[in-house]
Amino acid sequence: MNTEPKSTWNRLLPWLIPMPGGMLGKPQNGKQMLVYFFSRVLAFYILAMILLMFAQRWLIYQPTRVDTLSLDLANTPNGVVHEISTQTEDGLDLKGWHFIAGQVACPDQARCNFELAKGRPVVILLHGNGGNRLHRIETCRLLASLNLHVFAFDYRGYAENPGSPSQTGLLNDARAFWKYAVRDRKVNPDRIILMGESLGGGVATLLASELCQQNTPPAGLVLRSTFSSMVDAASHHYPIVPVSWLLWDQYHSQDVIANITCPLLLIHGTEDQVVPYKLGKKLFEAAPPASASGVPKEMVTIERGTHNGLIYEARGPLSMAYAEIAKQVIAQSAAQSTAN
Repeated sequence: MNTEPKSTWNRLLPWLIPMPGGMLGKPQNGKQMLVYFFSRVLAFYILAMILLMFAQRWLIYQPTRVDTLSLDLANTPNGVVHEISTQTEDGLDLKGWHFIAGQVACPDQARCNFELAKGRPVVILLHGNGGNRLHRIETCRLLASLNLHVFAFDYRGYAENPGSPSQTGLLNDARAFWKYAVRDRKVNPDRIILMGESLGGGVATLLASELCQQNTPPAGLVLRSTFSSMVDAASHHYPIVPVSWLLWDQYHSQDVIANITCPLLLIHGTEDQVVPYKLGKKLFEAAPPASASGVPKEMVTIERGTHNGLIYEARGPLSMAYAEIAKQVIAQSAAQSTAN
């Protein structure tokens, strides 16, 4: 009678891959050797996929957490940036910064409201998967220098904000940012530009799709270095993983961008190693040819542009692209005011 104890591996393997009896013993011939080898490779693959599935949000969302994020860290003149906050439908208090258009110094909330009431476009910035709003300072400064107000919030689980990020959570956060602008700060939707970078582009596209279907579209949608879907982006980096089966947060931008009725601007670098240029192009091709008001969609290609370095590598082209869509928003808002 064989009383040799089974190894942990031999005890676990039948749970991963049901196999006929005797297949887990020592191989006696070439055929059994192949089965023995491939059964272990397959078991290891399945185990790796299970671990990857449970670790996926840790891989996707990489926030920089802090206890507090002081305005002093923004390194801007006093009064140019102000703290703002809003609450989500599930009760989370989320903090952000308001960069004043034209980088005008406002000593108090009343002066901020006065500047906001002048009618300049407002950008709601939805940042990417890493860091926090402090890492978007250069983008916010550029936009403010173009006479655009910027509401730069952090998502749940980022910076000092409570909660844990997920696709559902981030979309709820984006809805709260929109309501803050429209309800709390009395900004008309025809002045609001949704701007999403990288993963934030997926969030911005989902929100814009909802708003357009509700007949309250934003004034414009700007997507920088974003993907056609998270499935496509993850499949690029993990080609041997059945991503569509395992991924919880799939951000199907390509499936909803057909709902977009506002002017659309995509910006992408050809040397982007995080979200390949072809995925931005794929999203652009899935979008309607023009907005409901007849503005053609536009894609700005940054030759040799990377993923995180565009603000430094292509500041000029970015400034021109942002200024152009701001010009469209101002003209559109003025036309609507005249019609009313």
